[in-house]
Amino acid sequence: MFSWLGTDDRRRKDPEVFQTVSDGLKKLYKTKLLPLEEHYKFHEFHSPALEDADFDNKPMVLLVGQYSTGKTTFIR
Repeated sequence: MFSWLGTDDRRRKDPEVFQTVSDGLKKLYKTKLLPLEEHYKFHEFHSPALEDADFDNKPMVLLVGQYSTGKTTFIR
């Protein structure tokens, strides 16, 4: 049932090395998650497939709160 949790001798002998974290995440997404999302038609009812730009761009953060609670101070 959980064969993917077992030890994989090939992976231990030949680890994949990526230049950046985003390169590794892109490869994992395209090889592992994207086929699963396409099989279950995830993109039809939730959100579109991720593109390379989604991994390369800086994350966005939304700060919400009452006035004078330190949002601008937190940004600085």
